[in-house]
Amino acid sequence: MSLKKQTIKASQSKFSRRAVCMALMSGTTLLQTGCLGLASNLMHAVGMDMIPPEYEGFEDQTVAVITISDSSSYTRDQKSAELSTYLGKILAKEIKGIKVVRNDKISHWRDTNGWDSLDFAEIGAGVEANKVIGIELGNFSLRDGPTLYCGTSDVTVTVIDVATGEADFSKSLEEYRYPTMAGQHTSETTESRFRKLYLQTLAEEIGRSFHPYDMSDRVAADSRIASS
Repeated sequence: MSLKKQTIKASQSKFSRRAVCMALMSGTTLLQTGCLGLASNLMHAVGMDMIPPEYEGFEDQTVAVITISDSSSYTRDQKSAELSTYLGKILAKEIKGIKVVRNDKISHWRDTNGWDSLDFAEIGAGVEANKVIGIELGNFSLRDGPTLYCGTSDVTVTVIDVATGEADFSKSLEEYRYPTMAGQHTSETTESRFRKLYLQTLAEEIGRSFHPYDMSDRVAADSRIASS
């Protein structure tokens, strides 16, 4: 075989080996990417990518959700009742075996025993609850100027064990604001509708302390303004 033919054959062989290597590397990359995507989907399906709750202790428990605001210390208060109701529905959906005490049962106990009682453990015992989620709602506002709705409030959440009267968990949300970036013009909605939207969002934020959640749920919250 001539030197020229040997050189051409060697070059072709080197090119073939290089092509095979490139193909193998590309296939490995695609396989790895596919496996990562599949793994991510599987993790999401079984909840492995969810953020865990800060407090776990409500499974198979009877829980009373009690919201106290400046005005509800003396009489029924709509925003307090709505926040308790929204949070109760979230917990009933997300936590296995939980039994949430009806809000009207709590109101009836307070009608009978006085609305000035701020002893969460006493109220919890009165409505036959094992645990109480006591929510203190202060500095509540739905306005940012005369033409813009934007909700803010100071919130303290405490979980009380009724049997011992001790606090198992406590958390503060100072100046909780919704929406976070901007408000909603008063011409686009009513105060009643915006109040419900704000309280629903606040209830979801409180609820995230007690059940696993996807971070994207929090990130997407502000987008509700457009459809409210």
